[in-house]
Amino acid sequence: MKASLIPVLIASAIAWAFLSSAAIGARHIIHFGGYDYVPDTLTVQVGDTIQWLGNFSKHPLTLLEAPAGAGRFQHIDDGQSYQYVATVAGRYHYQCDKHVDEGMEGWFTAVAGGTKMGRVP
Repeated sequence: MKASLIPVLIASAIAWAFLSSAAIGARHIIHFGGYDYVPDTLTVQVGDTIQWLGNFSKHPLTLLEAPAGAGRFQHIDDGQSYQYVATVAGRYHYQCDKHVDEGMEGWFTAVAGGTKMGRVP
């Protein structure tokens, strides 16, 4: 009887690990410096974390547009890292407040879970 429980326990552990990692969401890194965000467009799933890495004192970050009900942020101008969890499906538009005239802006689109999507490395 104990031997028959081992496959069930293994299968349960695998299922739990898979579902737990799916519930947490993925992390997407956007690097910036000069006048660029890399990548400057991205598709994520609702629940994923977007993290910007760079010098915010030189390149303050503001979220210009987001879907209704999504959290907002503006003029992040301190530190080297900022992260944001996409909680609402839709398109998000962000920029460097100092260098938007030089084209320093980007977009990401959050899609509902289960939607097929392409990830940008």
